[in-house]
Amino acid sequence: MDKPKRLLLYGLYVILCLAAETFILWLFPYTGLGGLICWPLTMILAAGLGFIIFKTTEKQLKTWQLWTLFLTTFTVQISLQLWTTPQDFGGTPFSKIGDTFKAYKNYNRINYSDYADLTAGERVAYIYKFKEELPDKFISLQIDRTGQNHESSNPRTYVFEYRKGNIQYDPAQLKLINGDTSTTIIAYLPNSDTVIYKTAGDIFSPQLMGWSDNGYHFFKKEDDFEITTGIEALHYSILQLTRKPNR
Repeated sequence: MDKPKRLLLYGLYVILCLAAETFILWLFPYTGLGGLICWPLTMILAAGLGFIIFKTTEKQLKTWQLWTLFLTTFTVQISLQLWTTPQDFGGTPFSKIGDTFKAYKNYNRINYSDYADLTAGERVAYIYKFKEELPDKFISLQIDRTGQNHESSNPRTYVFEYRKGNIQYDPAQLKLINGDTSTTIIAYLPNSDTVIYKTAGDIFSPQLMGWSDNGYHFFKKEDDFEITTGIEALHYSILQLTRKPNR
């Protein structure tokens, strides 16, 4: 291959790598400060691997050989870009991709009562599948006992549905008694035991997200079913094209 064509191929490779990095950062935006390395590293990898293509094509290659070289090198590049994309939470890009594929595959097995145990990928499938049945938001309350080293022990999660100003929950799991200055939580455990927690203030107050009391830690999270990342948006779009929501 003559030099102008090799330079053109080299330039095309670099442009594709930069476009791929833009797409990767859209899919996985929560890189934190570690994300500062993504663009410089992408350019270094693109320049280095692109140069391998540039030098290898000095000799005449058949079309299939050229395509094999280009696609193999590009696949290695994308794998390295994904591998070096840091994430603040939720696992690596590869684990998130795997979770998304698994959630898509198990779409029909997801039930409305599964919310408390959903992975991030399953949550997207859940939002789409039950979009006609969802409340305004879910409020999840995790309660666990903390040991001497502050390790979590036996965490339990309770889910509350917020619909048009009303809080709904499963009375077989717990009971709430709201006082003027505190909330009493009576939890019914699977082994027929009953645990009583008393917390300060209204546990559904937006200002109250996490607190500790008598060796127990309470963490509250609200979910208004927002799709926040590119991989979630892509997953949801694929579901719209290939799956039917619950009716």
